[in-house]
Order: sequence, then structure tokens, then C-alpha cells
Amino acid sequence: MKNIILSFLCVAGVLASCSEENIRHSYGEDDGMAPGKVEVISNEKIPGGVIIHYKSPNDADLMYVKACYKLASGKDVEVRVSSYDNKVTLEGFNDEEEKNVYFYCVDRHENVGEPVEYSFVPGVSPLKKAYETINIGVAFGGANITLENEDKGNLVVEVLSLDSLGQWYPVKTEYTSSSTIKCSVRGFDSKERLFGVCLHDRWDNFSDTVFQTLTPMEEYELDKSKFKEMKLDNDVEIGWGLVIKNMWDGRTAGENTCMHTIDFNSFPQWFTFDLGVTTKLSRYLYWQRQPGYWYLGGNIKRWEIWGRADAPSQDGSWDGWILLSECECKKPSGLPPGQNTQEDIDYATNGEEFEFDPNLPAVRYIRFKGLESFDNSTRIHIEEVTFFGQKK
Repeated sequence: MKNIILSFLCVAGVLASCSEENIRHSYGEDDGMAPGKVEVISNEKIPGGVIIHYKSPNDADLMYVKACYKLASGKDVEVRVSSYDNKVTLEGFNDEEEKNVYFYCVDRHENVGEPVEYSFVPGVSPLKKAYETINIGVAFGGANITLENEDKGNLVVEVLSLDSLGQWYPVKTEYTSSSTIKCSVRGFDSKERLFGVCLHDRWDNFSDTVFQTLTPMEEYELDKSKFKEMKLDNDVEIGWGLVIKNMWDGRTAGENTCMHTIDFNSFPQWFTFDLGVTTKLSRYLYWQRQPGYWYLGGNIKRWEIWGRADAPSQDGSWDGWILLSECECKKPSGLPPGQNTQEDIDYATNGEEFEFDPNLPAVRYIRFKGLESFDNSTRIHIEEVTFFGQKK
């Protein structure tokens, strides 16, 4: 009996070994002949590249077509396309000069056919388009940088300035594919300073640097220990023990560290609090409830900030209130609720910044008026807010 079992195992082992060996080899016999050539039909410009349509040779053992080209950085790129396809996408270009690509047909035994050279002109790159729209403007404590990324290219925005030795250093680096890019740099004295902005992409294409000399506006962070809860007669009710003062306890993430209203019938809904000081507001930072609630539930998508300098009426009348800002939470990816990219999460985790018009009057009392949540939940929760004002 043992001999029968042993013989069976030996046979099985041989079969398994043969099977494994066959997998490692191409199917069929090698005829030693290289496949034919592709016939290029047309090309279609895309941002920073091209889609080339072609016809493959009529070779039964054709495995794939490879396209080889060189980028401005000197890097050689090879793109492989299945024999079942009839087009290839080439990317990574940052100018509209004529380029060359070489097509090779490869069969199942890695026999490589003769090259076909083809010339084309790529479309305008996302980096080049975005560079033309860079704007550097003065901000409280620093500078605001805005630009348009029409093609939603994966870009790196480098903001530069000079250190005490006159050497350039990176103040901020932002990775983004948003269609509208806004970033700010802060923490600078109200003294004339030179800023620079340049762009690059994942193919090592770099733009020139845009320079701007600015004098940042002076500001300070409001003391949260002076903030006070208020409850006017028509303010929304707070629920679950998650009180308004959680919004200024210094915690930007955690379990049950946010403020949370009770469920209500419909938007708009609002609540009120006291900053404890009268000042011209410059900007504020807003953190969604997190983790796990990014762009969900009662995290508000659209809202308004209202303010006033004198004490409001207890009945909650809107008389005397001034609209300070109309706000909309940005989701970089634009994906529906429940679907987040890492950029979405990083953006929310870092806090979203909103600026106030410097021509607005000084205020002390603040009213948040929620207009819409991300998934139509009829509640509001906010993790944290930080306000900044203009120094007198």
C-alpha cells in the first residue's frame, strides 16, 4: 500500500513540475521570425501628450506593441500595449515641438520586429497652462497664491522666499490636481518680502519662477480662552452633549470632540457665539468632524458667517447682523460622499482656510448659518475653528 501511495506522489510531483515548467515558456513553437510593423493611422493631441492610433500587423503570435520615446529630462520611456489594442498614449511633454516615437512589435517568444519611426506634436501641457495663470497677492501674515489647473494635471506648487542670509528656501510645497489651486503662506512680519512660485510635475518638467515683492498685512490669532457660548431664542439646539465650546478646545480631531446639533427638519439652521473681543477679522480655519466623517453626515458643505459688534437681541432677530463670508467646503477630488482620495483627507485634516474682506467692519459676535451638508443630513457638526484678526 505504501508503495502505491509513494508511486502516486512521484507521478503527481512530475506532473506538477512539468506544469510549472510549461508556464515559464511561451505557448507554441518559436518560428524564429520577428513580427511585422505597425501602420500608424492618426494622432490626437492631449494635454502634454498624444494618443496615436495604429494598425497592428497580421501576425498570429503578436504579443504586444511597445512605443519608445525620450522626455526633455533625458529619461527614456517605454509604453507597452496589448496586441488586442490599436492605440497608445504618450505623456510627459512640456512643449509643442516635434517629437519622435519608435514602435516595435514583439511576439510571444520576445522576437522584436523592426522599428517604425513616427513624428508628432504633443498638446499644451497642464503645467505650461497653469504657469500662465499664477498670481501672487498680499495676505494677512504672508501671501496668497492662486492659479488655474484647467486639465487637472498632477502638479507640485513650490512657494519660495529668502532667508536671513538671502538664500532661497521652500516655504510651502503643495501637491494637487485640483482645477482651481489656492494656497497661502503665513507667519511673516509686516515687512517688504520677495516671494517666488514655480511648478513641476511627475515627469520632472519645471516651470520658470514667478516673483512678487509684497508687504504682508499684520494679524494675530484670537485668544480662544475669551470665546463664549451663546444661545439666542431661535438658535438650533445642541445635542449629544457635544457643546459649542468644543469648537475652540484646540482639538482638531478625535472621538466626541466636535460640536453637534440635534437633527432638525431642514436647512438653514444657525448658532451664535462671542469672540470676547471686537476686531476686524482677517481669516479663519475650519476643521470638519474627523476621523471617519470626512465630507459626510453633518459636516457642512455650504454656510455663511455673520457678525456684529454690538450685543445681539435675545430673540434672535437678524436685524443688525452683517454677512461676513459665504463659504463652501472644497473637496479636491470632487468625488461623491463616501469616496475620498488621500488629497481629500489631507486637505480636511490640515484645516480649510477662508478669508474675510479687509473692508468689513470690526465685529465681536459670530453666527454660523448652515445651508447644506454633504449627504443631506439635517444636522451640523464642526470639529474646530481658529480666527485671526487685524492688529490695531
